[in-house]
Amino acid sequence: MRAFDIGLTALHAQQQTLAVLGHNLANASTPGYHRQRVELVDRIPMQNERLHIGSGVDIAKITRLRNSAVESALLRNASEAGSSQQTLEIMRHVESLLTPGDASVHASLSQFFNRLEKVANAPQDLTVRSEFLSSAADLLQSFTSIEGQMTSLARDVRLDLDGAVREVNQLLSDIAGLNQRIFQARALGSEPNDILDRRDSLVTKLAQFVEVETVTRDNGSELVVLAGGALSVGNRPLSIRAKTFSDGTVGLTSSDSSTPIPLNSGKLEAMTSALNESLPEFKDRLVELSRQIIRAIDQQHATGISDQGPYSVLQGSRSVDDVSAPLSKSNPEFPITTGDLYITTTDSAGIRRTQKVSVDPATESLTDIAATLNALPGIAASVDTVRRTLRISAEGGYSFDFTGRPDNVPDLSAMTGTSRPEFSGLYSGPSNDEWTASFSGAGTIGVTPGLTLTMRDQAGQIIGTKDVGAGYEAGTPFEIRDGVFVNLGSGTVTAADSFSLKVINSPDETGILSALGINSLFGRSETGTLTVRSDLLQHPERLASSVTGFPGDALNVAAMAKLRDGRFDALGGRTFVEELSDVTAESGLEVQTADSQNIQIQSFRQRLETDRDALSGVDINEEMLEMMQAERAYQGAARYLSTVDQMLDELFQLVR
Repeated sequence: MRAFDIGLTALHAQQQTLAVLGHNLANASTPGYHRQRVELVDRIPMQNERLHIGSGVDIAKITRLRNSAVESALLRNASEAGSSQQTLEIMRHVESLLTPGDASVHASLSQFFNRLEKVANAPQDLTVRSEFLSSAADLLQSFTSIEGQMTSLARDVRLDLDGAVREVNQLLSDIAGLNQRIFQARALGSEPNDILDRRDSLVTKLAQFVEVETVTRDNGSELVVLAGGALSVGNRPLSIRAKTFSDGTVGLTSSDSSTPIPLNSGKLEAMTSALNESLPEFKDRLVELSRQIIRAIDQQHATGISDQGPYSVLQGSRSVDDVSAPLSKSNPEFPITTGDLYITTTDSAGIRRTQKVSVDPATESLTDIAATLNALPGIAASVDTVRRTLRISAEGGYSFDFTGRPDNVPDLSAMTGTSRPEFSGLYSGPSNDEWTASFSGAGTIGVTPGLTLTMRDQAGQIIGTKDVGAGYEAGTPFEIRDGVFVNLGSGTVTAADSFSLKVINSPDETGILSALGINSLFGRSETGTLTVRSDLLQHPERLASSVTGFPGDALNVAAMAKLRDGRFDALGGRTFVEELSDVTAESGLEVQTADSQNIQIQSFRQRLETDRDALSGVDINEEMLEMMQAERAYQGAARYLSTVDQMLDELFQLVR
């Protein structure tokens, strides 16, 4: 009977082998399927007297052919591919928003400065001014539009993140269910190869979203480890959620914890990185660029005057949070720094006086600034406590501006002689200064031989001398330096006579004019949207294009046009055009980097898949050969049983 047992074990083993081979062939094209092999072992021999006689064959196990190192590398590759593909998709959207074109922000910025230059070349043409103001409105609209599109893109990415989290949670639930089935099968002593394949397929899908690996514990249970070990999924389902933290960043937590899950790769990492880093960075740079343009243009516009000359009243268009708090703590629209503000008043007789107002934002509030201005001759300043803005008015017979023009008649309190000096011209020096004039001795202007005027700067250095005695015609202007002229009227001077003059290159060292919206080009609508001042759009003649107020003077608008080539610390020392180009180029570089990385990852994945398929893939020809061998073995076992049966029949016939 032992012979029958041997034959039956052989038939059973080859039947199972053929079944496994057929299963392989059936799944030759199934994604994620791993080829299986039957491992045969000889049975424990039976002892017959002194001999050990074989008892047939057993199936030790059905092995799933799998290279753990390659499979782990494929999981890592899937996570990296998910991250690079998601990043590439997001950055292509950013690049499309920043691509130069006829309706792009690049075109609006170029047109803005081009039309500004046209105003400088034809300052009296109101049509040219209107076109410039329209281009200013278009520029604001371009920045507002692209900012809105960046916000919309971030919102879409957040919605995609929420959708991805739901998909991940479904995968985690399905994986937990399969882990339970795997554990139960192993507890019964069998290896559930097909369930493992199905679980691995789900893990591969999960790896596209988050870094993942599988771990088999000593008791046979399976763990799927996420995010470098931060989370693990066993037989019970686990869920995660997307959360916005108190600092405004977006991250992931498990449903029963508030601790952020560290993400290193996968689509979830790419989306959270985009929401927390790249998208805010691009948006912030564009917002900062628009702010710097507005600030620079408004600051320059504030230091000019319209064709009608100095102002009788200027109402600030930008508020602070608290009119009584120090300016540095009251959240002005733009930063205010410590320095001096120069305001020029002109009385009814046409005499100009420039006065200095020191500003310390760390200690002074808007109310303090108004009080300081209010104490100046010819100036009345007040704070609108409802709008929290500053209003500056000229008292009767006065007007004012912030052009910083030299006083036409200096303070003569230190002059005892009868000669009266007058200044003219525009200062072109590099920095603010105060010049003081003195005489070499007593004498008569234009008469006394050797009578000399000496001009010194604030440091006491001589900046110019002029013989104003014999040979000088009283009342004739002469240049001291840097575009500033003086003339001395006929009369006498003494050695003790002196007079001084403030020469102003930067009328506002603090930035307070643009911060408070004093005589700005840009303002805000009632809804809070940035816009060009409505009164300028309706009355382009009010554009502060001039420094002197004389017809044809376009010095201030020319200075605004030169801001195109200005370099700003807040922009990393770049010009407006360079900063916009740099932001655009960076988005393109991000796309190029992500695309290149994606190509490399896909190429590496192909090599890994080739290595995996060499072991785990089903080769139909090889399976057919194995099947033929199993078939021959089965036929041999059947022939063996037939022979044993015939032998026994013959034996029984002899016995009868």
